[in-house]
Amino acid sequence: MKNSGDERYIGYLSYLYYTAAKMRIDANNIDDVVSEAILSFVVYEKSGKQIEDPTALLYTLLRNKHNDLLRKKYGRKEVPFDLSAHDIPDDDDGNDSLQSEEYENIRMQIGRLIGIYREVIVRHYVHGHSVEKIAAELGIPKGTVLSRLHAGREQIKDGIEKMEKYSKYSYEPKKTSIGIFGGEGMHGEPFSLLSSDIEGNMLVLAYDAPVSVKALADALGMPAAFIEPLAEKLVDGELMGKTQSGLLYTRCYVVDRRDSFGDIAAQEALADKYAERVWNTVYGIIKPLTGTGTFLSMSEKQKATMLLYVTKSVLHTAVRKCLYENGKQKEPPERPDAGKWLATVTAYDKDDCGSIYDASGPVQVTCRKSPEDDKFLCQMFDCQSVFGDAHWAYGNLKYKFSLSSILRFYASFLPCDSQPDNKLLYELIPEFEKLHILRRDEDGEVRLDVPALPFDETPAWNEATMKANTEIYELMSDDLRKLAKSHKNKVPPYVDGAEYYIHDGALAAYPIAQLLSIVNKDLMPYKVEVGKTPLIYIAYRKSDGQKP
Repeated sequence: MKNSGDERYIGYLSYLYYTAAKMRIDANNIDDVVSEAILSFVVYEKSGKQIEDPTALLYTLLRNKHNDLLRKKYGRKEVPFDLSAHDIPDDDDGNDSLQSEEYENIRMQIGRLIGIYREVIVRHYVHGHSVEKIAAELGIPKGTVLSRLHAGREQIKDGIEKMEKYSKYSYEPKKTSIGIFGGEGMHGEPFSLLSSDIEGNMLVLAYDAPVSVKALADALGMPAAFIEPLAEKLVDGELMGKTQSGLLYTRCYVVDRRDSFGDIAAQEALADKYAERVWNTVYGIIKPLTGTGTFLSMSEKQKATMLLYVTKSVLHTAVRKCLYENGKQKEPPERPDAGKWLATVTAYDKDDCGSIYDASGPVQVTCRKSPEDDKFLCQMFDCQSVFGDAHWAYGNLKYKFSLSSILRFYASFLPCDSQPDNKLLYELIPEFEKLHILRRDEDGEVRLDVPALPFDETPAWNEATMKANTEIYELMSDDLRKLAKSHKNKVPPYVDGAEYYIHDGALAAYPIAQLLSIVNKDLMPYKVEVGKTPLIYIAYRKSDGQKP
């Protein structure tokens, strides 16, 4: 090269060697790869083609020659598309531009892959998982993983030039769940508005700032024609809003699950500090009730569940009073189809294993004997928590039933005039046994294994709970308020009830942390098996002819 008299090539060679080192090309191969790259550059230049950015072309040629080397070395037709190992910091804008475009193109094409190929491509090339690990995690043979990687790479290679600007959400979308404060609409709004993860990811993408339909379509890797009707549905249902210029924004509060529990360590420390005082206070008020009525005939597990449920209720009340003035948030706004709610969407990664502090409820369900009956037949308070699966697990049953149907089924095992809506529920008895909600006694008879009280006994328990609410709040309010104020969320002003969510989640882990601390310190008089003690409580009207 020096004999040509063109000193430019000296600079090009320096760049290639520098770049090759950054790409971690084996020292034994650098000379060959660089030589072939510069030779190809010369041929390209001599062909008369215009070169607008020499370093960008040099980088591409170097990468291609390195890929050729890897193909020969490992006998593969393709090489990994993950560029993270070759991220080369350089002041040259052309090189950065080339890498940026390449990264985008790869992400876009991954977004086009169907699930079985996208799963292994993302795990292997984005997260760096080994073929063996992927096979173990997905429960498929190693050869199947290799086959899918090959097919995925082929599809990526074939589609690179056709791609548009997709984001990470196109190939690794967030999972989302929704919860509300208030009452849902006649058609299940807002829950029914999120029929897939597409709508959930639209809400995530439009949360920080208003965006256009085109921007959402590009980010999700979908045609705008598919996004537009979904956006209209979310706007009509008031989970989204639209500016005069047509931009979309999210009206509900959106939080990443990892940020939804506040300072967990601080809440655990507070729970440890107050465990004995909280338990002694609550149990001191409730203890007289444990020696009377239906409670006496309950199993040890049912008694433990009843006490855990009451304690959780008391802690939940204290938390709300410390987070919100007078313990309650402002009345939620009225929505279409008679709904009245404020919504929270929680986003999390597909492989998120969850937290011991994931919880929901109590979901309150009521049933009447007939539409004309003006009194409740039965009432259920169903809490999902680490102590046991409840309403989150109902969707995994062989047959899907409403909560009111499930409550009628539970109540049919009580001295209550309740009959299931559908006899197929009896086929699910083994599944409810696995959930530790039903059990079989020594004679093989199926029994309800959660606490239940007749309505004539519930006033005394409600009165005791209210008294415990006051004493626990007085005991802990200063520390709870201090902890709540230390956590502040980013909430855009266009979110409905934005002021309500400023400290939301600050104490989300505390009630369960406090219950776990009480259990782990063996403060309760009854044995508790975490994971086998779902916090479900039922109140019911006695059957006709039952003695009060």
